[in-house]
Amino acid sequence: MTEMAEAGKSDLLELTNEQLNHYTAGFSEENFLGQTMFGMLFRGKIINVPEVGQTKEVIVKIWKNQKSLYIDGIDKCSRLKDEVRVLQQPRMRSHPNLVNLIGYSDQEEPLGVVYDLNPRDILQNLLVQDDFGWLQRIKVALGFARLLEFLTDNGAEYLVRKIDATQVMIDQDYNPLLFEFVPLSDGVVSDMSSLWKRRLRGAVLRQSSNAETCLDCDVYGYGVILVSLIAKRVADKERPGETSVDLWAREAYMPKKSFLTRKPQGSLVNATFENDPNFDKRDGPKITDLAMRCIQWDKPPNMKEVVQRLEGLHVAKDHSEALAFNS
Repeated sequence: MTEMAEAGKSDLLELTNEQLNHYTAGFSEENFLGQTMFGMLFRGKIINVPEVGQTKEVIVKIWKNQKSLYIDGIDKCSRLKDEVRVLQQPRMRSHPNLVNLIGYSDQEEPLGVVYDLNPRDILQNLLVQDDFGWLQRIKVALGFARLLEFLTDNGAEYLVRKIDATQVMIDQDYNPLLFEFVPLSDGVVSDMSSLWKRRLRGAVLRQSSNAETCLDCDVYGYGVILVSLIAKRVADKERPGETSVDLWAREAYMPKKSFLTRKPQGSLVNATFENDPNFDKRDGPKITDLAMRCIQWDKPPNMKEVVQRLEGLHVAKDHSEALAFNS
């Protein structure tokens, strides 16, 4: 029995490299979903699952060595173990916007985990494809905001680093699910590795004594995703400087018309949404202001305030049942 199983994870499937390979048809290009921070993501199928007597659709995430992300000697096995421990916490397993972990492989290359999930796609891909409407985008924004509020509640027990659209899966009903923590600092799981104390791509990750600064980073990352959702702006990983969403938002929101005149724009919502039956033009300036507040370092809102302001939008009040809250 592996170390993680001995630590109380006996309800998880202990998998082999051969099984991961079989689920994904040899990690085929057809099943490839995208690149994650530390590896690759694939669709998969588990044939003849005993509990359900049929094929189960799953997602397989495997870790790969990437020199640009191998930091301070923190190996991928430690990252995998941290993720398994966190996702197995009872409080985490019950949250609707976190992936459901059903198995892992930690004894041979490639290391991997398996999620019980048949998603539409990762959010990054959906933003590029641009084939979902205003109500679906608000559902993604609100669901992800609620998750971040949950993770950072009660003294910042959990802090997610490097929030990005490539870390969020979207299910068939447009619910967002976080599937990667990069890294995660945790005040509850006392035996986690030193991953959360390290430096990631030049950004200093502080311990919970500086939780306010860490929370601001999480809010900032969320704000970039919110701008992407409402303005249809997508960063190109091959040209990050030229396609930076936050830099574009600042320039578009406060255009330099002249040296003496700089007036904020009322809305950064993409004009194509004006024809969307679920879009209320009164929401444009409100959600734009919220997004711009998130991507400022000076007194950004906390996630509780973000959730409240999203729930106060006209689209949210008009579709409270679809967005799962009482207006």
